[in-house]
Amino acid sequence: MVTPSDLLNARILVIDDHPNNVQILVALLEQAGYRAVDGTTDPRQGWEMYCRQRHDLVLLDLNMPGLDGFTLLERMKALAPDDYPPVLAVTAAHDYKVRALAAGARDFIGKPFDFEELLQRVHHMLEVRLLLQGTRERSLLQASHDSATGLPKREEFTRQLGQALQAGAGSGALLLVGLEGLGRINDVLGYQMGDAVLQQLAQRLRAWAPAGSRLGRMGDDEFALLLAPGADACSAAAEVRGACCLPVALQDSDVALDASVGIALHPQDGSDPGALLLHAGAALQHARRQGGRRVCCYTDTIAALGQHRLALEAALRRACEQGEFELHYQPKVELSSGRIVGAEALLRWQRPGHGLVPPAEFIPLLEENGLIVPVGAWIVEEACLLAARWAPLAPGLNIAVNVASRQFADEHFQQVVEHAMARHGILPGMLGLEVTESALMDDTARTASVLAALRQVGVKVAIDDFGTGHSSLSYLKHFPVDTLKVDKSFIDGIASDPGDAALVDSILGMASSLGLQVVAEGVETEAQLACLARRHCDQIQGYFFSRPLPAAQFEALLRSGRRLAPQQANTAQVPPTLLLIDDEPLVLAALERLLRQDRYRILAANGAAQAFALLAQHPVHLVLCDQRMDEMCGTELLGRIKDLYPDTFRIILSGQAELPTIMDSVNCGALDRFYTKPWDNRALREHVRAGFNQYWQSRGVPA
Repeated sequence: MVTPSDLLNARILVIDDHPNNVQILVALLEQAGYRAVDGTTDPRQGWEMYCRQRHDLVLLDLNMPGLDGFTLLERMKALAPDDYPPVLAVTAAHDYKVRALAAGARDFIGKPFDFEELLQRVHHMLEVRLLLQGTRERSLLQASHDSATGLPKREEFTRQLGQALQAGAGSGALLLVGLEGLGRINDVLGYQMGDAVLQQLAQRLRAWAPAGSRLGRMGDDEFALLLAPGADACSAAAEVRGACCLPVALQDSDVALDASVGIALHPQDGSDPGALLLHAGAALQHARRQGGRRVCCYTDTIAALGQHRLALEAALRRACEQGEFELHYQPKVELSSGRIVGAEALLRWQRPGHGLVPPAEFIPLLEENGLIVPVGAWIVEEACLLAARWAPLAPGLNIAVNVASRQFADEHFQQVVEHAMARHGILPGMLGLEVTESALMDDTARTASVLAALRQVGVKVAIDDFGTGHSSLSYLKHFPVDTLKVDKSFIDGIASDPGDAALVDSILGMASSLGLQVVAEGVETEAQLACLARRHCDQIQGYFFSRPLPAAQFEALLRSGRRLAPQQANTAQVPPTLLLIDDEPLVLAALERLLRQDRYRILAANGAAQAFALLAQHPVHLVLCDQRMDEMCGTELLGRIKDLYPDTFRIILSGQAELPTIMDSVNCGALDRFYTKPWDNRALREHVRAGFNQYWQSRGVPA
């Protein structure tokens, strides 16, 4: 809507080669209340004035010497072809009327003119002009600014960024802010609530942004912030993250998001808008690939990684087309029998000219770009083919394949598995699917439905990397699961870390209660194996038995009949066993010579690592440990042994200066006895004998 004030403030230009006409028209318009009226008798000067000010209305005489009104009309149209030519033609030659309108004039009035008619025509022309101008400005604003936040869109922000870089002096910084979690809000609460979140975040960023900053919305979940020269980019990025992490109040509840920020500096990371946006975007993507929720500055290394990633994506597509993938099989061994009962099919890529590419480098890319769907179908087909071939060599052998969340999202996945099983005659139990906790939780309803249907046809389901996801244990009730695979991170410390051992104990106990099998992943040492056997773990998988093997080598392994040696965990039939721990070889040797006289079974360790390994592999009744050792002090070591092997009797040898520490350990139960150095041979032998007697008596066994 055009207000009276808008009309009276409109800019009007009068061009006529007769001075009297100019004076009369200017005076008439000013008396009518118009506040911005210019006039000239020189058409060339009039043209220059129009170019500078772009008046809202021009009263133009058509018949002027040197430069007539028709020529001026042509110039106006050429200057702004899409703009409304605001010309009221004024002339005594009435036969010019049609020609003037054809040339672009919007109205015509003849001389001599009626003042009242003239003012009415001026009023109507200005009203139309301003209405069109307002509509155009609103359309441009809608096209260039985001409707949800009112911020400039990518194209407009890029234009403003270019202007700022040209006008600015010194260095500045461009921040790209990527929101984490907006997609989930849109999916769960709807896009209207998502827009409400964006509006609040935009208001926060506007309020926080330092003076001279420019803010824009670059995409669904990205904002851009151009900082003024001299601002601290890293501090600003940290504050931006903090602002985005604060809860956002909606109608019924609060929601929380997080953010990653990519930073590109001007001029070192780019002197033009395109380069700055490209490099800030590369830094943002790098931050997201590192797990998100962080700030990342652009570097040449990030640029190189980005180029490497593009090349790798292209090479992966060629690999799919040319069949460059292969499967390696890592055996799963049943601890009760020692035989191979299954294998995990692991994807490998022999890239021409580069060799074997690490799975962690290319498998996430397959999942991101969707290639995991056709590659996953090939894996299922290949696994079924070889499971059928190997069935006579190892009856009951189960070949398991890994399944990503993108595969469950594919509506044909269930059909792919069922058809491959039927094609190769796969019996129930011969094929398994390994699914991570995070993949299970992406679309719980669909995933549960697909797994239940496949389990009906005999597919075994395992939760991979169990204990490392962010889901609830309640899914064990809702999903059809046969096996839990304990993640390698827990197995690494099972022989030396009471926390890891306790977690494994909890998983084994829970699995037993639920009737689930347990596979320990990443078993690499005899100590880890012994700990798992003592805890009655069902199966192990890892380099201790075999690395992942190509199909031909795995088949040869099956034909060889190789088994794992049976594990003994019975402590009742072993003689009294003493573990000596000291990092001084001479002291260790002296203790062995002294205590061997009493016919103990003696194990000797030169530090914590060796002691934990021996404890895992052998039943130990009594531990005699030095206090001062470089790897780990005696009190800390015996404290861990107490948590891992609470039945052991624990004695420490120490100097007088360490007595306060020793007494604290005695009081907390980590030690049963302590003796000071130097020891008396006869007294030490007697104390060790007494320790064994106390051990047996506490268990109701005659000494």
